[in-house]
Order: sequence, then C-alpha cells, then structure tokens
Amino acid sequence: MYRLVLAAFLAVFASGANWVEYRVGPFHIVSDAGDKAARERLNELEQLRHVLGVMIGKDSLSVGGPSTSKLDTVWPIQIFLFANAKEYGPHALKQPLIEGGSALLGARSADAPLPRDLLRLLTRMLIDQNAGRMPDAMETALCDLLSTLKATGTKVMIGAPLPAGELPPDRLRAWAKLQMLATSPDYTGKLRVYLNNMQGVGDETLAARNAFGLTVAKLDELVDAYVKAGKFEAAPVSGEAINPSRDFVEKPVDKETLDGMLAELSGDGKTFPPESPRGLLAKHNRAALELAAKANPKWGEPYFQMSTLEGDPKAEVADLKTAVKLEPRNWVYWQELAQAQTAADQFDDADKSWAAALKAAPDQTEREKIHQARLQIDSKRVAFEKRTADEKAAELERLKKEAAAEVHAAEAAMNQKLGGMKPGEKPEAWWEEPPGEKIAGSLARVDCLPGGPIRLTVNIDGGGTIRLLIRDPNHLAVKGTGEAKFGCGVQKPLRKIRVIYNVKADAKMDTVGDVAMVDFP
Repeated sequence: MYRLVLAAFLAVFASGANWVEYRVGPFHIVSDAGDKAARERLNELEQLRHVLGVMIGKDSLSVGGPSTSKLDTVWPIQIFLFANAKEYGPHALKQPLIEGGSALLGARSADAPLPRDLLRLLTRMLIDQNAGRMPDAMETALCDLLSTLKATGTKVMIGAPLPAGELPPDRLRAWAKLQMLATSPDYTGKLRVYLNNMQGVGDETLAARNAFGLTVAKLDELVDAYVKAGKFEAAPVSGEAINPSRDFVEKPVDKETLDGMLAELSGDGKTFPPESPRGLLAKHNRAALELAAKANPKWGEPYFQMSTLEGDPKAEVADLKTAVKLEPRNWVYWQELAQAQTAADQFDDADKSWAAALKAAPDQTEREKIHQARLQIDSKRVAFEKRTADEKAAELERLKKEAAAEVHAAEAAMNQKLGGMKPGEKPEAWWEEPPGEKIAGSLARVDCLPGGPIRLTVNIDGGGTIRLLIRDPNHLAVKGTGEAKFGCGVQKPLRKIRVIYNVKADAKMDTVGDVAMVDFP
C-alpha cells in the first residue's frame, strides 16, 4: 500500500516537475519541451513585437532614454509549449488563441514553428492596441507581411514568398506592396515615415510624398511592376539586441500553478476562474467590475459594463470616457460615449466622440452604421436646442414684464405722492430717446439683406441722402407703436421718418451708421 501511495505521489510530482516558464513584455511561454525550444519561440514573439514597433514608429529602437517605448497588449499572451505532437494533441485548440481568465491562451508543439495564423493574429492585436487607425487593407497587409517573420537570435528575416493561392489577388498585391517597401534598400529605411503618416490623417498622397518623394500614382506603378516581376525574397531587418540564452529568465512552475493554467486552457475560452478579471466581469455587478478593472488596469470592458449599470447619464459618461482612454481604437466604446453625451445634453463633446468613432471604425460598412446611428439620435439634439431657445425666450419675456411692472409701480407711487391725476387730465406720454445723431426726412428704399439686417435709404429734409443699417430688427427702439414694419424695396409713397443713429461706417454694407431708434411722425 505504501509503495502504491509513493508511486502515485511521484507520478503527480513528475507531471509538473519539468515545466518551466519564461516572460518578456506581454509574452509568457510555459514549456515542458526543454529550454531551447521555449527560448527560441519567445525570441520569435519578441522580435515580432520589436520589428512591428519600429515599422509603425512606436519602438525607440531600444536606444533607451526618455523616449524608450515598446508595444504592449491589453492582455498577457500565454503560450503552452508541449514537447511533441503527441503531448500537444489533447490540448490542441480550434483557433490560435482563446480567452483565459487573466490572459490570452495558446498551445503549440515544440517540434513545429509558430504558425502564420498566430503571427498574423498577434500582429493584428499589437496594431489594434498601439497604432493609430490605418486603412484596413494596409493593416491586413502588415499582418500578412509579419506572418513571414523568422528569427534566430538577433537575425530576423521577413518577406519570404507566401504559398501560392494563400491570399486572394487584391490582398496579395497589398502584401507585395509592403513587402517591397520593407525589403528593398531604396525604401526600407523610409517605411517608418510612410506608416507613421498613414496613422495620422490617413492620406497616402501625403505619406508617399513625405516618405519616398513619390506620387501615389508613381508608387502604384512601381508596385505593379514589382508584382509582375514576381521575385519576392526574404530580407533581413534590424532585430532587437537579445541573447535568448541569457536574457530570458527561466523559472520552474509548481504543480498547483500548472494545474490551474491547464484547467484554464481546457476551458476553451468559455469558463474562467471566478476571481480572475474575466470571471469577475461575468458577475456583472459594480463591486465585481471594479475588482476586474483593478485586476487588469489596461482593460476598458469593465468600465464599459459599469456604464450600463449607471442611472445618471453623467456617471455613464465618466465610465465610458475611461473605457475609450484605455482602448482608443474601440469604435463601439466611442459610439456609446457619443450617445451617452447626447443623453446628458453634452452636445459639443458628443460631436467629438462621433468623429472619434468614425476614425476608429475599421471599414466603410461600420462607418455607415455609425453615421445612421448618429442621424437617429441627432433628433434629440434638435429638440434640446428648441427647448433651450424657448426657455431663453420665456425668461426674456419674464424679465421684460418684471421691468415693466417696476416702472408702472414707480409711476403709480410718484402719482400718488403728487396727488394723482386731476379730473379730465390726460396722462402725458413719456419717452427717453437713446443718444446719437439725429436726422429727419423721407424713407426712400428698404433693402432686406441676407441674415436679417435691413438697410434704410433716407432722403434727408433739406437735401442729401444717407444709408443706415438696422443690424437686428428685433432689438430696434421704435417710438410710439413699439414696433416698426418695413416693406422691402422702393417705398411708394415715401414715408416721413425720424432716425437716431450711431456713426459706424460699414463698407461691406455700404452704410455710415447703425440705427438706434426710428420714429414715424
């Protein structure tokens, strides 16, 4: 019995005894295939990160200093490396990576190179989480190009020909274009400038001129000739100065930790440890979501989910602002933020978020969906602006009535003090004219100008003509009636008019002053 128990213990111990792990940046290799294969695979992943970072202008070429930067991912990438195909078989996945509770998980056999679909996926992930939006075809071409990466220590090659028929013609041409720019000595040193420009306004005319001194038409002509020649060859690119044997620190993995890792792998992206970030997210309550955000502070999804629990539009906006700050290329987050800002009557901010959503959208189909969503929600803005205008008008009317009431009260008090009106006595009209120059004459012509202003042409009594401008007819002082009505055009018959105006020549309007008051005697 003792021997059986001991044998079982040794078997369990041995099952985890040979597993080791290596980490660099976001990459994590867990291996029972010996250190050589693990270090080689980790070097391939790190060189992929470095080469892409240099291409898109997000890697400082490892020169150090305050500008040092490296590409990063929202989630760690954890690859299990099995010694051979037999051991790998039970853990094989249907896709290159699946979601784990705290990382993205993959599994490979050590006796086979990293597949191109995995390298494509990792490139796409690094672009999405680090670069500005470029045309989707260009981003896909970058993924196809870097799927050809081969690395041995610091020696890195890219651009080897792809198998015939692997890509459709349009995608193959896009790959060939970047392959030419990345491997031909005439262009490779300038590719960084080209891609950096494409992440800005996305204007290839500007990018091609700044990087290569070429028009887009000339660049396309060169690419067509290159594709027609069909001589695609891998070329070296500058790799990161890494010594895999020295720079990747090996650590043993204990059995308990390994069992937990393999259990997540077997969950196939559907079940997660309850206290992991994704496990906490699944609980969908505020406390759990806050813990998920702390567990992975690079992740925008907990804040996005928190926004759906808020009853206050302003609190919803605050959560969504954090989400887009963490994941600025997530157009869904931007669209939800724009809608929340509209609901909170933050229309200027909503305009900016709609623009960011359009910029982050991966293709024209998604951009059209965003445009339609905005059209539907903009009706709320129109209603808000009308409501605001009505409220302002009502407030102005209230103030006018209050002012009039104060004047009437003062008049009544003064009349009372003076003994009031005598029988048969009529009240004398009171009017205080505004300051300004005064003229009297006949109104000869009224020009109704675009935007609302009115230009008066007055034949002055005693001789002469003057042109004066009423900038806002709604705020014009009128003696007697309280309002003035003007018919546009030549006045027939001429009307007597008295005007007080402020001297203010306006060459554009062809006037010499602004009307302060009119009186039709």
